[in-house]
Amino acid sequence: MPGALSFLVTNVLAAGWAITTAFELASPTLSAKLMWDDAEFLFIAFLSVSVLTMVLDYTGRRPWIAPRNFLLLCVIPLLTVVFTWTNEQHLLMRTDAWLDTSGPYPRLAWSSGPWFLVHSAYSFLLLATSLGLLVKAIAGSPAAHRRGPLVMLLGLLVPVLWNLLDLVHPQTLPATDLTPAVFSVAGFIFAWGLFRSELFALVPIARHTLVESISDGILVLDGAGRIADANTAACEIVGAPRESLLGRPVEEVWEQWPQLAGPCSQGVSLASLTLDSGNHWRKYEVKITRLHRRERLLGQLFVFRDVTERAVMEENLRVQALTDGLTGLGNRTMFMNKLGEALRQAQRHPERSFAVAILDLDHFKQINDTVGHLAGDVLLQHVADRLTHAIREIDTLARLGGDEFMVLLDGIDDREDLIPVLDRIQREVQRPTLFHGQEISTTTSMGVVIWDPSYLDPEDLLRAADTALYQAKEAGRDCYRLFDEQMHRSVLVATRVETELRAALGRQDFCLLYQPIVDVTTGQVCSLEAFVRWKDAKRGLVPPGDFLELAENTGLIVPLGELILDLVCRQVKHWRGHDTPAASLGVSLNLSPRQLLETDLVGAVLAHIAEWRIPPGGLIFEVTENALLKNPAKARRTMAELCSMGMHVCLDDFGVGFSSLQHLTTFPLHEVKLDRTLVARLPHSPADLEMARSVINLAHSLGLTVTAEGVENGVQWRTLSDLGCDHLQGYYLCPPSLPAELARVLEEWDQRLGTETVRRKTDLPLKDAAESGRGLRRPWLKLVHERPGPDPSA
Repeated sequence: MPGALSFLVTNVLAAGWAITTAFELASPTLSAKLMWDDAEFLFIAFLSVSVLTMVLDYTGRRPWIAPRNFLLLCVIPLLTVVFTWTNEQHLLMRTDAWLDTSGPYPRLAWSSGPWFLVHSAYSFLLLATSLGLLVKAIAGSPAAHRRGPLVMLLGLLVPVLWNLLDLVHPQTLPATDLTPAVFSVAGFIFAWGLFRSELFALVPIARHTLVESISDGILVLDGAGRIADANTAACEIVGAPRESLLGRPVEEVWEQWPQLAGPCSQGVSLASLTLDSGNHWRKYEVKITRLHRRERLLGQLFVFRDVTERAVMEENLRVQALTDGLTGLGNRTMFMNKLGEALRQAQRHPERSFAVAILDLDHFKQINDTVGHLAGDVLLQHVADRLTHAIREIDTLARLGGDEFMVLLDGIDDREDLIPVLDRIQREVQRPTLFHGQEISTTTSMGVVIWDPSYLDPEDLLRAADTALYQAKEAGRDCYRLFDEQMHRSVLVATRVETELRAALGRQDFCLLYQPIVDVTTGQVCSLEAFVRWKDAKRGLVPPGDFLELAENTGLIVPLGELILDLVCRQVKHWRGHDTPAASLGVSLNLSPRQLLETDLVGAVLAHIAEWRIPPGGLIFEVTENALLKNPAKARRTMAELCSMGMHVCLDDFGVGFSSLQHLTTFPLHEVKLDRTLVARLPHSPADLEMARSVINLAHSLGLTVTAEGVENGVQWRTLSDLGCDHLQGYYLCPPSLPAELARVLEEWDQRLGTETVRRKTDLPLKDAAESGRGLRRPWLKLVHERPGPDPSA
């Protein structure tokens, strides 16, 4: 116990002082009394050092009592003993001594020397330090732990005050020094403190508060694996009272011990323990500490910390990370983990195959737009539930996002095993869902791939299934397509082209061709359209039809579009700086849906026109209706910002597919371009002729300019002119050309246009020529190719 040893020494010194004092009082002669008085200082000199040592140990300051410090404390007491026993030579302790016979019995009286004063001051300094440390310990201890320091303070204070009073005012006390007797009173106080206040019981108190009351379980095993100690929490974990555990081998009394036996044998310091009682479970983090003494293993200490709440939270986070919040199905992360495991199993056991299917609900966006997003969510939940019942227990279902689902079909070896499952899935999805009394139904398109050893990566399987899904959508939806060899070759080609396209973007291996757009009334070139070409070392100039769709699907269209914008601005700057025929012409360039909707297009345009210092009116942006349908609000906002900066916006490829006349009024436009497929059927298709007439008339009524692209012959030229089309573009006029060749074409164009104007003035009045549909609209405008050919500028 802290302070116990020094407490024993203090009591021995006090007892020695009391005994020698008794002998001194009983001695009849002066010499005998002086001898016993000298013997008293053997105990008195070291008593204050012993008291200070006891207090330092008791208050937790044992490091202060290092051997060197202790010896320094004993220097003055040793000198006191020496000077006492040699006093006759120097009189430092007593200058004079005599027998006082004024009382009932003779007693020793003496006058103190200078060293006695040093001894007294030093002793009281040590005692005062001890009392101060006890006061500080009382003030800094909890209320339950103050009784011990208070008893010790009281026991020391009584003899100290008595002795101090004896030195300062001896006349107020009896003639005989009763300090040793007063120490007996202090002894009774200390005795009471030992038995009633547990003076030195800090260790049991700490053991009870820190071990018994702690929430962590503490279990101690001896070297033989027997339970040496266990607190209340550990007994609850083991499930038995302490009396039945102590001294028993742990493997005999605890069924869950095997969970910790392995980590103990492996020498680890941290393990986990799970206790499952059926109705509930608890998880513990176990810290294992090996107890050594002099390099010998005495036992092991186990501290059990309950981490159930943390484990539950981690499990919830894990579930959330792997689960779709709307449907409760697994998400893409979970599916990829399962798919990766299935792929590894199949690679180890090639005889066991599997299939991957991607499902996409047909026209799901229309349900969201017409019935509402809440109805769409309800439909997704019902579809998820039906898909769960449509697949087998060994299969894995997940939601990719939006209206796409993924299924991992285990044990599928060929098409015959696959078809029944796919048919069942389609039937389940087609079942109507009731939402607020209204039936909602949908169908699904599916792309499926069966694993074979050529697939080495989960992403390859998903890419193949996605390719098959695309084919199913192209086939009219509500069907499934199995990934086959032809699709495989297409994927390989697409992968190769994508790799080459990325490299070409890094090297900027692209150039632009420009095609004139002619004003029907004047015959003059009014603007140009830029067409991108890929400069490939093997294939030459690659037309956009061979790579633009791939660029759109892979997202490469965004950096490609920015490169095209930069090339156009650079070329416009060059033309304007060299005063060429193209200097005053606007240049139109096509915008992809991703450029319009997924990027800061306006910011990029502003940055480029500021860098190249070109007027905003020199740029014309062409957008397709597909871009408008994906996000009408953002498309309208972006187009309005472009128009507000002075740029022109044109609706491209109008008149085919899902063209809507409403788009002409709801979006900010300057121009409409008739699609080349509509122009190609003129004038032989009466329906297309009337459609072209209606579009042109409506656009004119809205103040829009109409341009027809893909003009291949003079008949189309005259027909569109008669319909009132404003501008024409196509191979019949001029194919897309490089800038150098375009400059020559425009110069010849201006020369021939001037010659034709002079000839018209002599042959036919301009008004008559315009009204007759001939003269101004004759095919002299063909400057490069005399025979019309296919137009690859799409």
